Amino acid sequence: MVVFHKDPVGIVTFVGVEILLLFGDLGGVSVVIEYGKHEERWRTVAALFLHFLYAMAVISHLRASFSNPGYVPRSRIKVDFSSDLDNKERPKRKKEPPGIDQWTVCTKCETYRPPRSHHCRICGRCVRRMDHHCPWINNCVGELNYKYFFLFIAYVDVMCGYGLILILMDWIQNWHIDQGPMDRILTILLFFCAIIFGMFVGGMVLAQVMSVLCNRSAIEIRRYGRPMGFPTTPKLMLIAGVCGRGSKLFWIFPCIKAQIPDPVPPNDKFNDINQFV
Repeated sequence: MVVFHKDPVGIVTFVGVEILLLFGDLGGVSVVIEYGKHEERWRTVAALFLHFLYAMAVISHLRASFSNPGYVPRSRIKVDFSSDLDNKERPKRKKEPPGIDQWTVCTKCETYRPPRSHHCRICGRCVRRMDHHCPWINNCVGELNYKYFFLFIAYVDVMCGYGLILILMDWIQNWHIDQGPMDRILTILLFFCAIIFGMFVGGMVLAQVMSVLCNRSAIEIRRYGRPMGFPTTPKLMLIAGVCGRGSKLFWIFPCIKAQIPDPVPPNDKFNDINQFV
């Protein structure tokens, strides 16, 4: 299922991210292989590794952007709220949010939704284990594309750090070579981009790692608060809940889809499971 949202802000941000990644790859390679002919073999290897990081970041970005984040299936039979209405008025919202592991009802989609699902006003759908709606990927970050989103920001952060090392090595080893003004401007621009985006994305990576280990999404942390300490669930099981139950070797590759089972509805909530499509 290919997902595309006609959100102007999301589309512009998505294109901008792709341009920045391409700029980092081509600019970094030009800085790496243009000078230092005595170390051409090692510089070629370094350039190929930068190409690898760029490819992984782009694939992760595309898969996170166009993959189904985990939309809750729409029901052919809408939930009847007539019994809950008094004098044709909707009941007041409860002050206390429902339990994190409870099935809830979405009044916008008019259907039941699994635990930890939330409604996205931009997508207009309920998303399983929704973390947030990210303009970088023009899509929600949910249960089924969380792996691609995390790999995207992780590879971007590694790419920024690796590019920064290459630039510093280039300055140290080739300071005596007279570079043109455009090369100097390009190098300085790449240097500051690597620092700024590396620190920003690095903070996102750290926040997502803590979110996975705490077993709380960003929405759940705002609603229920961050838990005191880490849950007793094994860390590998928490990671498998994001990256899938397949081989651990495939966790770092965005080409492999995470194998995440579908939630099983409780019998007392539904008379006919086949009503969901």
